[in-house]
Amino acid sequence: MSTIAFWSPLSGGSGNSAHAAATAAAIAMDYRLKLLLVHGGTAKERVEGAFPMSAHTLDHGLLSFQDHGMDALERLCLNRRLTRENLQDYTLPLLPDRLDLVQGNAKPEGTMPGYRKQLLQSICAVASQCYDLVMLDAGSGNPKEGSGDHALLEAADLVVVSLNQGIEGLDSFFKGGNCPPMVKEKPHIVVLGRYDKYSHCTLNNVKRRFGYKGGVHGIPYTTDFLDAWNMRGVLPFLQRSRSLNGRQPAAAFLASIRSLAKDILTQLEMTSLLKLVERGA
Repeated sequence: MSTIAFWSPLSGGSGNSAHAAATAAAIAMDYRLKLLLVHGGTAKERVEGAFPMSAHTLDHGLLSFQDHGMDALERLCLNRRLTRENLQDYTLPLLPDRLDLVQGNAKPEGTMPGYRKQLLQSICAVASQCYDLVMLDAGSGNPKEGSGDHALLEAADLVVVSLNQGIEGLDSFFKGGNCPPMVKEKPHIVVLGRYDKYSHCTLNNVKRRFGYKGGVHGIPYTTDFLDAWNMRGVLPFLQRSRSLNGRQPAAAFLASIRSLAKDILTQLEMTSLLKLVERGA
């Protein structure tokens, strides 16, 4: 397994894109892995909000959407010209040799709407050949058949489900059928965004109430992270947080992201890598 989708059944308030962006960045900083970050939306939305897109676009010679990003990859794939050797040429580097991003499409339906599902799944398959992990932001809500998000969820080996501590949303996901079969049938990890540890709806209480045996993580609300997102400064925020005292809110946020990252790597059976990091190798 090497492809992880972040998805939320909620229409908003889950922090799904924030979880995807922060987790991808944290893994890239902490481990000797090469990651690709992909999303099923249009350019300038979702995980792209975490990073300074304009600066990276300038690095690529003021290329248009047709020259890089998902539009270019879809066309290459359609013409059977996409390979593990050239895929990286159409991405934006966020952390050199560690984390790359594929910018979204110019249009919501993609370059070739009728071929959307096949193209995205083929792109993910090629990406898994040249990246250690492919992280997918599959958006929110029940994805329509044939949509980009639907294709990404089907391509995923593991799904991180973003929820919050609202009991109605939890009931709907665990008991009300608000979980697509493609998610239910795959290994998945539950994340509670904007987590308040003083709420009665704690991680243990959620697991007990719904009889859930899988991993559940709480990502606390942090003002500094919100400000970093608004300024497209998530990478420097995470870098600063690494040296903070554990009692600082930003350090607690990073610790929760690192806990989620460790769970993901464990699910992907990358425990040997975790042991290397723990030994300081």
